[in-house]
Amino acid sequence: MPFDHNDHYHPLPLRSVPPGARRALDVGCGTGAFARALARRGLEVDAVDRDEPVLAAARASGGAAPIRYRQADPPRSD
Repeated sequence: MPFDHNDHYHPLPLRSVPPGARRALDVGCGTGAFARALARRGLEVDAVDRDEPVLAAARASGGAAPIRYRQADPPRSD
């Protein structure tokens, strides 16, 4: 698998999760790797991405904890 900068830096924001945190929002979740890392820490995770096929891959990746994956587009500024 090719090098992924996002996955490489996951430990940095994971160290920043405050003690006692219960919920997290992963915006631009892609295939869900960071959302799954948050869920493994016991957080309830809402994961959002605009690309439905990518979200389907995230859902298929599974994981021990349920993650709520949602498809959404950013608001338009016409």
